[in-house]
Amino acid sequence: MYNFFSSIFTELRKNTRLRVGLWLIIGLFLGYLSLLLNDYLVELQGVHQNKLNRLYQAQNINRQSQWLERAPKAQALRTKLYRKFWQANTQGLAQATLQKWFDTQINRIKMKKAYLRIQSTFELQNIPHIWKITARLDANFKPKEFNKLLLAMAKQPLLIVTERLEIRNKKRNPRFTLIVNAFFSRTENLKTD
Repeated sequence: MYNFFSSIFTELRKNTRLRVGLWLIIGLFLGYLSLLLNDYLVELQGVHQNKLNRLYQAQNINRQSQWLERAPKAQALRTKLYRKFWQANTQGLAQATLQKWFDTQINRIKMKKAYLRIQSTFELQNIPHIWKITARLDANFKPKEFNKLLLAMAKQPLLIVTERLEIRNKKRNPRFTLIVNAFFSRTENLKTD
């Protein structure tokens, strides 16, 4: 082992290119290390700034004295919003309810070549038992039928939010795609609040 290190040091003393190369490698390594430390420092500063902002917000909120006045109003608004949600016991029943409502409207309006798909269902974060269900309707675009569908959606007292509407003109056969979201609450949520 001693001979190995001895031969390395001897080679380093004799070979100038090897010394320059070694110093270059050490310099690159130190430069990379400083870049990593700088990135880490920037990240820590960002985290610190976010925590500081949250602390200032909490202090600002703590200074406000109207919380007792706001609580009943917030509860009333929450109850009003929950009443606009569709009601179902499970996500599957929620999907079926929305599909049945759209099928009923499509049949009542007598839309031809209408294809309805329930695309996704997921529970909203931080709000248990509230589901957002996305439905997609593809159909031939006939203004009278389309307006009747929009009118039915507008008159629906429960919450239906249009996410996207696309009307395409394909060689004298215009079609539309309507993507909507409906919000469902588990049936007992309204009773317990």
